[in-house]
Amino acid sequence: MKEMIQPDEMERAAQIVCAVGDDSQHCLTLNPESQFYFGENIRGVIAYTLVGKRAMSQGDPVCEPDDREVLIDEYLAFCKKQGYRPIFNSVRSETADLLRLRKFRVLRYGEEAVLDLSSYTLAGGKKGALRRNVAKLNREGIASMEYCPQTFRDPALEKEISALEEQWFADKKLKLTYSIGNLQFDKPCGRRYFITRDAGGTLLTVLSFLPYCQKKGYCVDVMYRKLDGPTGAMEHAIISAAMKMKEEGVEEVSLNIAPLAGIDITKPDTVKAEKLMYEIFDNMDFGYDFKNLYRFKNKFAPSIWKQRYLVYDRRIPLVRLATSITNAKGAADPALYRKYRKFFISLLLPGERYREPQKEEDEGGES
Repeated sequence: MKEMIQPDEMERAAQIVCAVGDDSQHCLTLNPESQFYFGENIRGVIAYTLVGKRAMSQGDPVCEPDDREVLIDEYLAFCKKQGYRPIFNSVRSETADLLRLRKFRVLRYGEEAVLDLSSYTLAGGKKGALRRNVAKLNREGIASMEYCPQTFRDPALEKEISALEEQWFADKKLKLTYSIGNLQFDKPCGRRYFITRDAGGTLLTVLSFLPYCQKKGYCVDVMYRKLDGPTGAMEHAIISAAMKMKEEGVEEVSLNIAPLAGIDITKPDTVKAEKLMYEIFDNMDFGYDFKNLYRFKNKFAPSIWKQRYLVYDRRIPLVRLATSITNAKGAADPALYRKYRKFFISLLLPGERYREPQKEEDEGGES
């Protein structure tokens, strides 16, 4: 059973993230599903979610860059003592290289879309459709505003937002957890919230952004929109918020990670796990439509696509790796978990029957 996180642990982790967090994924780890390992000899933290005896973390370890190797080694020693097998999800190349030296398997996991606000504009042929949509909605009177619950709570607005959220997830049928944030108006933790309304005052979109690099950057987290709203409303909302932050001196906006994007299976050294992730990207359209998510981010013609990696203990079989990610992402929705698991197993074990172990302790014999 998962131990309850003490409020002081969450607060301690949040303080470290605010002070030294330089990864757009760091604030995503500050949620009730996380457990925390704090550095013994350096100031740092790694947040992880337990799936049986597998400990999955999101993004790079949180510490000063020069301390990263020490924090990794401390965490690996902790995992060994606890009998955990680590999975590092969505890390950057520097962390992947350190873990590769420690004999972990490294797979390309996806790409992060980043807008460099110092030079980003809507000019250029690649952004023609985006530019026209934004201009059209501006002419129709759609306007963006920032909501700051840390200074003033607006119950009526939050009720509207809650109704929009319920409509959004009712349409999706399935709800993901892990690496997908919450609005948390009661504890913003540095979040910035933006909404858009049409000329008649109807709420069209809700966005939240998480800070990183001491608020020099902000990462898109939650995105909800009115399902029958105008075409391009979400693109308009993101551009409006990004341009406001650009005026304030914010350096970059991350559109977050497009999981499984950019995996090249034509390489001669492509491994089975990469082929699996390519199949998921190319074919899966329930719960989390990876291909359409990539297409959406690509509409913005990002300044840069940053590589992200999945790194894991070599003793974890591929089926368990896939179902670990499934469990973590869909733990709040058994139907989603079953769909993902069936899809993974059909790819990994075609024609075979896969049986879940009766007890998680059976994993002790993995090799």
